[in-house]
Amino acid sequence: MRRIGMMLLFLLSTAMVSGRQADDKRLSPWVRQVLADRQNNGMRRTEGQRACFLTAFVQTDGSSAAPILSEFGGKVYAQLGDIAIATLPLDKVEELSAHPLIRRIEANRTANVTMDTTGIVVNALPVYEKTAQHDAFTGKGVVLGIMDVGFDLTHPNFYDDQARSHYRIGAFWDQLSTDTVGSPFPVGRDYVGAETILAQGCSANGKTQGHGTHTLGIAAGSGYDTPYRGIAYESDLCVVCNAVSADTVYIDQSDYYKYTSATDALGFKYLFDYAESQGKPCVASFSEGYSPYIDHEDSLYADFLGKLCGPGRIIVASAGNESLNTTYAEKPAGTEAAGAFIRLYKKSGNYRIKTNGAVNICLYAYANGDGTPSHTLRISSADPRIEQQLQDTLFIQQDTCAVSLIRYPSAFDGDVVCFLQLSGNKELSKLPPIALVAEGRESRVQIFGNSSNLLTNRDTDPRWNAAAYGHNVLAPGCFFSTVCVGSTTHRLGYTSFDGQYHDASFGGEKGLWSTFSSTGPTMDGMLKPDVTAPGGSVLSSYNSYYMEEHPEETGSYVAYSKVGERTYPWSSGSGTSMSCPVVAGIVALWLQANPTLTGDYVMEVLKRTCQHPDKEMAYPNNYYGYGEIDGYAGLLDILGISKVEAVSRHQPSGVRVWAGQGALHLDFAVRPSSPVTVSLYSLQGTLLFQQQLKATAAPEATLPLPVLAAGVYAVQLSGGGSEVTGSQLIRL
Repeated sequence: MRRIGMMLLFLLSTAMVSGRQADDKRLSPWVRQVLADRQNNGMRRTEGQRACFLTAFVQTDGSSAAPILSEFGGKVYAQLGDIAIATLPLDKVEELSAHPLIRRIEANRTANVTMDTTGIVVNALPVYEKTAQHDAFTGKGVVLGIMDVGFDLTHPNFYDDQARSHYRIGAFWDQLSTDTVGSPFPVGRDYVGAETILAQGCSANGKTQGHGTHTLGIAAGSGYDTPYRGIAYESDLCVVCNAVSADTVYIDQSDYYKYTSATDALGFKYLFDYAESQGKPCVASFSEGYSPYIDHEDSLYADFLGKLCGPGRIIVASAGNESLNTTYAEKPAGTEAAGAFIRLYKKSGNYRIKTNGAVNICLYAYANGDGTPSHTLRISSADPRIEQQLQDTLFIQQDTCAVSLIRYPSAFDGDVVCFLQLSGNKELSKLPPIALVAEGRESRVQIFGNSSNLLTNRDTDPRWNAAAYGHNVLAPGCFFSTVCVGSTTHRLGYTSFDGQYHDASFGGEKGLWSTFSSTGPTMDGMLKPDVTAPGGSVLSSYNSYYMEEHPEETGSYVAYSKVGERTYPWSSGSGTSMSCPVVAGIVALWLQANPTLTGDYVMEVLKRTCQHPDKEMAYPNNYYGYGEIDGYAGLLDILGISKVEAVSRHQPSGVRVWAGQGALHLDFAVRPSSPVTVSLYSLQGTLLFQQQLKATAAPEATLPLPVLAAGVYAVQLSGGGSEVTGSQLIRL
């Protein structure tokens, strides 16, 4: 990790290249880090060696990027406005950064899946009830796109029904595929049509991961021969298998930097392009994320997704599972000093410190056990040596902690960012406690870590207890253009297939925010997440190829489906990875009702219709956003029925209503306690039919309907008890 601290020293000292000076201010931090790593490791390309390429966002002055980048050996794969996604030879990036028509080059690392645990299995029907029971909106005519890892493409959950008469995945881009001859993509290739996709069996990482099989099932699985049906179970499916941090084993070293946040952006575009080719709206679900950089350093990614989204094109992303990690501390202006203790379970780590004025960055070590610092290292942010790189050492008795500090101006405002790297002679958590403190009364200072570089408060010295929760929502969920989803917990245990009960109460109190779910504000102050949904112990399909490779993990499965000679498992997981596809599935139902729905309008629907699980909190807030999604209330709102006072915002739980052969059919699971009034309304609120049923033990009732035009109608049941009262949408 020490080499990371050298990145700006390298860039600042780079010689003239082809008559142009590299402009490091135009390069995002991760790109600078990549270039510095390669320089420090002597990885420059030699003659005859295969070139290494970087997939990146490139912002121009508005010019077409293709002719500019082709001069440097680059290739453009997409351009929206002034932002292109392209592959660039790494050894040309510095020179390209100095081109007069280039404004910025940006990329970030690959993402991580946002699932806390597998093997926590529970009946997920309560998650699905609000939308899956009625038969008016099922996602039909909508593309549910998903980008994830570990797909079992043959799972019966991705057919239309138990007869498996129709395979629903229409297109599949495997970014890790090595079959790249003739591929139009920078990595992997795509497969179109049922026969071609099924022939692949699973994604390239399908034998080591199963995350995507699970999340796709939650969003849109048919359920096959189980009760565990997904939300938008009649939607069309489009799938992208991207690369995450655990997938390096599948990637040739020379292609490593082709897998970035820009590659993920191309994945979103692929999902939307497929939907457009089918003439259908699309919601894209993304249960992954990475720690964003501070200071809008992911701005091109955010802007590109903003340009990509629009009417009938919505991205839903998970917030992350970082809430238990304290990665943020702040010293307000007017406070002399504030800080927190570092928490690192490795030999090296790094933090970013942003300030709007002069500040001293201090490291206090506590080896005496008496609450006073035994060793101190203090560095001024005004020290000119930091412009290149300042290196020093904190000596702690027989131990050492090497310090590397470099300062660079913010690319977007007048603030200064300091990159601090620490390297111990052993794991830093095994050294005496070390506090990271900012001093300087006039300045506001923010200290940012991430899920690997944590901060904490300790009794060692109570002065340094500024470590705070929040500021841990992952990208792209933290972007303005995405619907960001946090998690609530509704199931606290499960019984596995072998009859063993497993406690799963780690996610918090039933019905409330899951304690693992990331919370806002974002690093740039936005309120996130936008909404929550059940993400604790959600049951869905799992990957049979993974199961074959890991036969010892039988305790995590609660059901199996047999298709021919192959056995398919059903398992469960907890995390915002699970809550994200719940919301994506509900948005697919809403898109069926209004194919031109936008992300902004979805936010308005959430604001009007979300449930508020914690009644003591004001909404929106940085735990629930607008609240827990209510798919049915949102659907009524989109259809305009919510304005009809006689129609309830909830469905009855004790009766199922459907239409067929000119009649209305009611199946009572709960006996009505009093007479039930059945009313039929048009979407405009006109009462078309009404009849009263006596309280009866009969489980079924059939009511002939007048001749009506084909369409969607609302049935209101009033009386009969709380489990019978409510509204139901039907399609005639």
